[in-house]
Formats: sequence, structure tokens, C-alpha cells
Amino acid sequence: MRCINRESIEGEHKFCAKSLGTLIGFAISKLGKNIQVLSSSFVNKQEQYSVEGVQNLGDKAVMCHGLNFQTVVFYCHEVCGTSAFMVSLVAADGTQTQALAICHSDTSGMNHQMLHQIMGVDPGTNPVCHFLGTKEILWVPNLAVDTAYQTEVVL
Repeated sequence: MRCINRESIEGEHKFCAKSLGTLIGFAISKLGKNIQVLSSSFVNKQEQYSVEGVQNLGDKAVMCHGLNFQTVVFYCHEVCGTSAFMVSLVAADGTQTQALAICHSDTSGMNHQMLHQIMGVDPGTNPVCHFLGTKEILWVPNLAVDTAYQTEVVL
């Protein structure tokens, strides 16, 4: 079983996590032990949102994308030159929610077809930001989340 069918882009460290233990181990190897996991929570059957606020979670993050296999498999990667954000959203019906966004400042090594067809830009020309869906999780250093939410972390 291959979960990653493409070459790494410059500055990317990728991993195929086939268990919760290996997923956590990869995140710890890249970010240290003081980390927190986050995910987006889009509202069912809503397509339009207004942005209420944006909190910068920093430039150190590991993203893990759930894949469609018979067993749990995540494609995890850390990409240099990215920043993570928690975006507060309000759905058209007034329901509040939050979503994770990733911004890639260096797109020079990214897939040309994906960037051009989906985002309308060529690699290396413009930064690109996108939301993480509900099948994806984001690991960040605990301090980034503590600052973003202005809460006290008790260990």
C-alpha cells in the first residue's frame, strides 16, 4: 500500500501514518512534545461563511490528511515556508464555527497543474492560502494555540 504518490517538494518532510502512534510520533519529531492537535469544524449544509477573525498559530505546523483506505491512514507532512491560522467563521444561518487555514509563502516547488487549475497561479509567483477540511488535522506547538486563544495552559 502506497499512501504518497508524489515526490517531496523542497523543504517538505512527509510521512505515511498507519496508526495513531506513528502519527503522533511524526508530529513530535517535527515539533517537540509540547504540542496540540486542532481540526476545522464546518457547519453541515452551509456553503457561505463570513470571516469574523483570524488568529496566527505560527509558522511551525504538521498537517495530516485522512486518506480513503480500509484502515486508518493519514498522509502527514511539514512544509517549510507555511503559516497556520485559526479562522473564526459565521455561516449564513448565523452559526459560529472555526476553520484552519494554511498559507504557503513559497510555492515554487508545488504542483504546477494543481496551482494553475485550482488556484489560478503559477508556482513561485504568489503566496497561496487554503482551508483544511474536516478530514484533516493540524499539529502546532502548544504556545501558538495558547497565544491564539488567550487561555492558560495547565500541565
